[in-house]
Amino acid sequence: NEHQSGFPFTKRKYSSYTSLQLLWMGGEIQQHLHQQQQLALQQHLSNIENAKKRRSVCETLSAPPTSISLSGEPSNGTNRRHSTMSYLGNLSGEDKRPRIMPATEIGGSKRSNELKIDMRDDLYSSSQENLQKLQNDSILKRIPVGAEATTVLVGAVDFLQQPTIAFVRLAEGVLMPTLTEVAVPVRFMFILMGPPTLDLDYHEVGRSIATLMANEPFHAIAYKADDRKDLLSAINEFLDDSIVLPPGNWERQDLLPFEELKAKKDWIRSRKRKALEVKNEMKEKIKEEAKVIVEKKPELESGDGKKKINPLEKTHKWWGGLRNDLKRRLPMYKSDITDGLNSQTLAATIFMYFACLSTAITFGGLASEKTGNLIGISETLLSTALCGIIFHTISGQPLGIIGTTGPLLLFDEALINFCRENNLPFLTIRAYIGVWLAVIATTLSAFECSVYVRLFTRFTQEIFSALITLIYIYETLMKLVSVYKKNPLLADYNFPPATLAPQLQSFDNTTMESLGNVTADVSVSNTTSSIGLVSNIVSHTNMPNTALFCTILTLGTFTIAYYLKLFRNSHFLGRNARRALGDFGVPIAIAIFVLIDYLIPQVYTDKLSVPEGISPSDPEVRGWLVPLGGMPVWAPFACGIPAILVYILIFMESHISELIVDKPERGLKKGSGLHLDIVILGFLNTCCGLFGTPWHCAATVRSVTHVSALTVMSRTHAPGETPRIIDVKEQRVSGFFVALLIGLSVTMAPLLRLVPMAVLFGVFLYMGIASMSGVQFFDRMGLYFMPVKHYPPTPFVKRVPTWKMHMFTTIQLLCLTLLWAVKSSKISLAFPFFLILMVPIRQRLAMLYTPEQLQALDGSEAKDEDEPDFYEEATIPA
Repeated sequence: NEHQSGFPFTKRKYSSYTSLQLLWMGGEIQQHLHQQQQLALQQHLSNIENAKKRRSVCETLSAPPTSISLSGEPSNGTNRRHSTMSYLGNLSGEDKRPRIMPATEIGGSKRSNELKIDMRDDLYSSSQENLQKLQNDSILKRIPVGAEATTVLVGAVDFLQQPTIAFVRLAEGVLMPTLTEVAVPVRFMFILMGPPTLDLDYHEVGRSIATLMANEPFHAIAYKADDRKDLLSAINEFLDDSIVLPPGNWERQDLLPFEELKAKKDWIRSRKRKALEVKNEMKEKIKEEAKVIVEKKPELESGDGKKKINPLEKTHKWWGGLRNDLKRRLPMYKSDITDGLNSQTLAATIFMYFACLSTAITFGGLASEKTGNLIGISETLLSTALCGIIFHTISGQPLGIIGTTGPLLLFDEALINFCRENNLPFLTIRAYIGVWLAVIATTLSAFECSVYVRLFTRFTQEIFSALITLIYIYETLMKLVSVYKKNPLLADYNFPPATLAPQLQSFDNTTMESLGNVTADVSVSNTTSSIGLVSNIVSHTNMPNTALFCTILTLGTFTIAYYLKLFRNSHFLGRNARRALGDFGVPIAIAIFVLIDYLIPQVYTDKLSVPEGISPSDPEVRGWLVPLGGMPVWAPFACGIPAILVYILIFMESHISELIVDKPERGLKKGSGLHLDIVILGFLNTCCGLFGTPWHCAATVRSVTHVSALTVMSRTHAPGETPRIIDVKEQRVSGFFVALLIGLSVTMAPLLRLVPMAVLFGVFLYMGIASMSGVQFFDRMGLYFMPVKHYPPTPFVKRVPTWKMHMFTTIQLLCLTLLWAVKSSKISLAFPFFLILMVPIRQRLAMLYTPEQLQALDGSEAKDEDEPDFYEEATIPA
């Protein structure tokens, strides 16, 4: 037989035939037809309940050279139409079992060499049952609701002389269980068949079609295409946007990195966008003239058609930004509460409580050392609670977490040294600084100065971050050195007991002379007390194991916390388990080594000083309300100068934190609070100054951690694909209760007294080392000592000449050296002023670098495949 299109067929000498060949071939073993039919029927009925063996009907017919028709009408060798869809549509429900019928029973003896398979509904009953099982498949869970599939079928056959292609778009999606792995309706079908001798890789063609259908622009055109020209135009559009590699022996390291591909893709899009802008320039001008648009408004249209104010644009009105923040946030206040009534908010609250508590304890303990216990654990916990409750109740961006940070602690250290040198009351000076902070914040808000946060680019942020990172590491090492000085490592620790006798004799003689009539009981009691006191001093001053044990506690805490951070993006366990261990790394490390210290009571270590109940850290020296008297008349006015310096730190940290939280890829719907929140922080720090508690600002790492805990990630992404952000729970509930729980932690004083200071040094070291991973400045520093051929394929390496890149790094290094010198000198109080000088230096770099080079060196980095750690995402350390 011969097809009407002219494709010749010949008989094979073996019995392995394809189904299409069986459609056309005749044979000489017609006498065995009835026997083969009976065998086929028995085989099918025995396996009817097993869907995987439903093709056995066709397998048993592989031997006889018969012709099978899948349509519902008689056919001969010259006039046939084979259609899977027509076959499905012509099925009737009369016979519930599949039958194998000779063509003689259907159309007479002229078609005696043909066979008709009448496939009934029950043939697919088992397939329908399998659909229920496929619902639980992991792949099906990742497919969005309403998705439709494209089936690509390719193959090589002997009976074709040239390739034959069919691209079918169905009117609506149809479930085809035998074609798709999961129960997804098929909307598109691509079929390619051709001779095997042709120099064409059919498999690669099928992969190319699948790639095209995965491309969103081509996919959209395929739904709307009317003829072949539309599809060809879409393919050409796809090729124009593609990056083609010439044939060659390419190695993995020679391929373009992800950052370069993203940059080229953005460049292509920018080129097309500019071309469209030039093309429509005249039309836009005509429309603008017709509408008589004279003034430009800093307003953007949101997706719902409402006007969305850009917080980084001035309104040129008094307190315009502050009023806009209030107008935008007040109507959403009810939803800020109702949106927090869910299980994810509860989980985020518990997680953030431990994260914020460990940080508050760390900074509280270090503040106690820096300020001579004037500001300690009690002040830190209570101020964090009260300021957090107020902030999350009335703030414009409640997703931010406020608390004390390293730069503010560094400023307090410089301030107390200045006060000691000039015999000034430290807490009183801070109280007046707090009053000035409210005045400065309110005044600058009137001029909408928050918009100038955009001047703090990566250049300035990295210098500031590197300074704080180095201070963290340096302070930790200095603390360990001080421990070794107090508890030196000696060759001989055998102290003669006679050293105690003169003290006891002198004490007894002095007591007898001063008291005169004193009973023996009192003398023994005093003697015992003296012995206990002296032995206590000797025990912890000359213990040989204290220094070594503190080193173990410090390095052990750092090691556990840091490697749990690395474990977060490893390939062990599941994603949720890795995230949980990585996010709770610091609390886990603290708990482990506090337990180790508790189990080894023989070795003395310095512990946190925590008072009982709600009382100041040193109630004998200070109370809760700081007195404002006892200062010269000029002193309150002079406090405005250090207040400006504190405000620079609060302004920079808080606004950078909010910009990171409000990144466009997060898709926040309720906006930010750049103008409102800085005013609230100004008044909150006024209260902190009056009550003698640490300064507060939006903490970058804690804020990023909070947002990540409230982010809903996609579950419909393909395996291996990075999850996408679906939603962020924008609410006030989690931050409010985190602050409340931290305030209640004051009752944990007995447990807090068990925390060794060496463990807090380990947390401090972890903050410094972990923050280095997110600073590009340190990466470029390493390139000084690396051959050019081994440079990583990053944008600042590919797009910037090497000498210019090193010059940029050198300028940053010189600025960092200047800040370190200021911090280590007697004018350390002024280091925020020198920090603000980095902004004009960055502006001058535009004279040495092109905009493209500055974008590579000073712009945002491309997104990494791994989910970034909080310290990597936050440009400023904790």
